[in-house]
Amino acid sequence: MRRGYVLAAGLTLLLLVFWLFRQSQTVDETAVIGGEVTWAVQPGDEVTEGSELVRVAALSGGEAVAARARWRGVVRETRVASGDRIMSGTVIARIEKK
Repeated sequence: MRRGYVLAAGLTLLLLVFWLFRQSQTVDETAVIGGEVTWAVQPGDEVTEGSELVRVAALSGGEAVAARARWRGVVRETRVASGDRIMSGTVIARIEKK
């Protein structure tokens, strides 16, 4: 009888661990250069590895990519907007990995 309870508890624990690892993970993406934001990705946008997430005004008068996605997924939160000043290391978006 007791062996059945231990087996059921072990199976439940195994299923819980499997379920937790199957859940989508969210990751914070950070800027690699700073500046004034000219464009930012929007929540709900799908991105692939290497997709532009944020652009900043460049000293030469154009724009420079301040952050690119490291993962494929969906943007769940954007933490910057046009006109914001950011520094290298600023968290700019949260992506739910696929």
